[in-house]
Amino acid sequence: MRIWLIIVLIFLAAPALAQSNDTETDEARLAAELRVEADMVKMDNLVEAMAKNLGQLHYLRTLCFGTSDQKWRNYASDMMQLEAGADSARRKNLVRAFNTGFYQEKDRHLTCSEAVSVDAAALAENGRHIASMLGDPYREN
Repeated sequence: MRIWLIIVLIFLAAPALAQSNDTETDEARLAAELRVEADMVKMDNLVEAMAKNLGQLHYLRTLCFGTSDQKWRNYASDMMQLEAGADSARRKNLVRAFNTGFYQEKDRHLTCSEAVSVDAAALAENGRHIASMLGDPYREN
């Protein structure tokens, strides 16, 4: 099974961005989306971008649900196995991207809050975009 199909299914199952009439929440959501998008532009490899995105989501989820919640780490591990296989250098790059995302969010958030929820929603949306690009049969490899 191709990794892009798995990832598309993962992000389709992730909760969509919440609708809100609260101007402050809307501004926070827009700021989070712009920050995630600006960070995405710096990535030169879609699979590494997905690994980073999963690392970010992993940190935020464990921050709010506890360290025993390994949902996003497990997805990342499955993705890395499919994408890297026995290529240890490729796997190392994916692990590095995952860890970069994890520690980036760790530097941003110390406690579970509404800001974490807003960031998680923006990251989930970004993951959907990456999954869509990975699933494009005409994309450059």
